[in-house]
Amino acid sequence: MKKKALLWSILGAGLISLVLAQSSNAGFIQGTRVRTDNPSPFHVTTSPDGKLLVVTNQSGHSVTLINAQTKKIIGEIAVEVQPEASVVSRDGRTLYVCNAESDNVSVIDIGGKSVKKTIKVGDWPCSVKLSKDGSKAYVVCSGNMWNSVDIIDTSKNEKVGEIKTSHYGPRDIAISPDGKTGAIINDSVGSINRTVDFVDLASGRITETRPIHGSANLRGVAYTPDGAFVLVTMEQPKNWLPVCEAENAQIFSNNLAVLETKPGGKVACMPLDEHNNYDGNPYGLAVDPGGKYVYIGIRSMHRVTILDLAKMTDIVVSSPQEELDDLKNDLTLMVDYLVQRVNVGLGPSSVCLSPDGKTLYAANYFSNSVSVISTPTD
Repeated sequence: MKKKALLWSILGAGLISLVLAQSSNAGFIQGTRVRTDNPSPFHVTTSPDGKLLVVTNQSGHSVTLINAQTKKIIGEIAVEVQPEASVVSRDGRTLYVCNAESDNVSVIDIGGKSVKKTIKVGDWPCSVKLSKDGSKAYVVCSGNMWNSVDIIDTSKNEKVGEIKTSHYGPRDIAISPDGKTGAIINDSVGSINRTVDFVDLASGRITETRPIHGSANLRGVAYTPDGAFVLVTMEQPKNWLPVCEAENAQIFSNNLAVLETKPGGKVACMPLDEHNNYDGNPYGLAVDPGGKYVYIGIRSMHRVTILDLAKMTDIVVSSPQEELDDLKNDLTLMVDYLVQRVNVGLGPSSVCLSPDGKTLYAANYFSNSVSVISTPTD
């Protein structure tokens, strides 16, 4: 593989026309009027038309509705215990909320701002995604001894089936751009090689289980717009080193796994760390619709890291697997594909893009706020 660090230093930051910063009329949305002093906004998503933001408050046991244009709170709906994710139906009328500790899903009438049904699912539902046509909601149940993704028929609002994963602890699911395949990340406790299941959604059959060697704390997963790659936020544990070395990325290093989606494809664990600058605890991620940038919420460093997707995938395509295996510890590599780091509130655990890709939202777990970031339009 031919590294690009030298080319980067020649071009310099002056040729980069990107400015990713808090927009002047955005800033933080503060005070999500919830029922506890520490509402802990854990997840943020948008409606398909981009007009509504939904913030899932983990400790507040509620969801907050925000007008995306005015940045004003327009509603607060109580759900059950410890909601961790939500998704808006294709018609924008219904919200599905995963209540992790209650082991159920709240079905909310958005217009009426009320819960119209509660659906029992498996242990600790922590993620929910819609099929491409919106007819099904896939609910990921991540209990340590659980291995299912439950399927809800959105026309009946009933559980109609499940997908059994290859390992315990499924954490999240991404749906391929063509709607035919699901990529499920399994954060199996005790395993040193966490895995990704590729699932044929029509049959519910796992077509391949791909290990990410030496991985832990898989948190977010997304397809690239062309469907050629799956991206996974993760950490790489190094448990044999003294705890005193943790601050030097020697207990955990932080990576973005890039997996080719073709059968038997390559897996690369691309470093998010540099010398003396570490992206500790990468969580949620989003890919812009044009496939140019990746946005990652860095929970322990209170920032969003923006990466150049093409430069990362070029490395994967042009390198043999043996060479990719050596890259995960290379702290000089990040400069090749880092675009910018943007400071946000404390503990961003979820990020999402507006449908047009022009605005990024970050849910700040410890600040009880949402950051609004203007993204490049080129």
